[in-house]
Amino acid sequence: MEAAFDKKDGSHRIQGDQADEHLFEKYRHIVNRFRMDIRYFFFSLSEFVDLSPELAALGSWEAHIQRVEKEIQDLAASAFKESVPSVEAITSLLNCRDKLLLTLIDAVLYQQAVLDSDLKRPRVAADDRMAYMAQHVQVLASKAESLPEMYTITSLPSACEVGTFTFDKTKQPEGNALVLEASALPGQMKTLFDQMKSMDKELRHRRFGAKIIVSDRMKVDSDKIRREITKLFDKCSRLENALQTSKAQRHTPWEQRLEQINQKVVEKDILSNQNMNRIHRLESELANLKADHVSLQRELQELNERNQKVTSENLPVLEETNRLLADTWATVDRLTADAALLSNMFKLQVGEYQSAVYARDAESAELTKIQRALKGERLKNTFKEDELQKKDTLYQRTVVARQEIHDSYLKQKSSIKDVEEKQQRQRLEWEEMLKTAEEQCETIRQLREEIHAAHLEIDILEQEKRAYTKEFKDTIGRPCNTLIKRDVQKA
Repeated sequence: MEAAFDKKDGSHRIQGDQADEHLFEKYRHIVNRFRMDIRYFFFSLSEFVDLSPELAALGSWEAHIQRVEKEIQDLAASAFKESVPSVEAITSLLNCRDKLLLTLIDAVLYQQAVLDSDLKRPRVAADDRMAYMAQHVQVLASKAESLPEMYTITSLPSACEVGTFTFDKTKQPEGNALVLEASALPGQMKTLFDQMKSMDKELRHRRFGAKIIVSDRMKVDSDKIRREITKLFDKCSRLENALQTSKAQRHTPWEQRLEQINQKVVEKDILSNQNMNRIHRLESELANLKADHVSLQRELQELNERNQKVTSENLPVLEETNRLLADTWATVDRLTADAALLSNMFKLQVGEYQSAVYARDAESAELTKIQRALKGERLKNTFKEDELQKKDTLYQRTVVARQEIHDSYLKQKSSIKDVEEKQQRQRLEWEEMLKTAEEQCETIRQLREEIHAAHLEIDILEQEKRAYTKEFKDTIGRPCNTLIKRDVQKA
């Protein structure tokens, strides 16, 4: 009995070791799976976000990737060394993966908010995160002239991340009830999917219009046209199957002849439906062209408003420039007259100086006789030299003022030239818009002619259909509708 019990205990011990090994294999698989996901998301992060100046100062993307890779390896190594699988390692990796996913989603939402801001498109943000991104973009736009291309992050997740998967006993009430903190990832994913759906709907509306007329009494939203096409295709398949079944059940000569006539009628109906579809398609194209024409007219009106705004902004500048140019020419004329006056004064001064020199030489021989006269002449010469110095200073200032006025004139002339070139470019854009509008009008006229021709073909086909029906009635003696109803009842 004791040997039997020992054998039983040994088998249980072997089975327990195998179960522990199997549990550790599953644990290693889960940890490695999370490591691969985190590595992939972290490598993809550089394509969607930019580092803040503080993070960029700590190192490049390669340095941060190596840091996170080392943290993950250390965490996995410490988890694999434990005798019992640790839940903390899995929760840390889950928190890190969720943090990376939230960062990537924020980057995509930021780009959506930047697109809305660039297009100046009002969008009602039904989610708090999208509203935050729109407000964040508005703040960035108010602080800088251009928005950053990618979303800027101020922190990067680590392998030992604390988040919603982390268990905190202090936050749990007494008893068996657990209070779980809601994760932000499902809400962020819902916001991302809502934005994708909204963009898809808006793109379809921009491409096909808000409504598409399928028939005279039915209008379908452009984003729902795919479902309507699927329904029509299924209905067409069922009718085609019923038609093939009805053909297989017909054997008599009259029924074969009736089948041939019905085939012709069906072919005519198909041709008529094709023409009707073509009419609807042409009408939709006409509606699109009308919408394009309206948008072109609106752009043309905006261009006119911009042209008027530029004209109203630049005409006062041109008038002010012309006034300054006239003042500059008047100042130049005054400076020219002053320069001529100074030249004559200098000539007179030179003549007077030469006469003084001649007088001094003549009176040097009688120096003893005319000392008082010589002293007076010296005083006179000193006064004249002072006047000459003042005139020279005035001349230098005049030259400097003339150079400044000339520089101002050249600057105003370049500004006038830039404004004229801008007006020339706007005139060329205006001519191109007019040419595009004329081409659109010509296309619309051709489409109307095609629609008129299609209506004529439909009238001809309807006349042929009535003729075939009359011929059938004259030959058989009964209208074709009664035979068709009988065949349907048999089927």
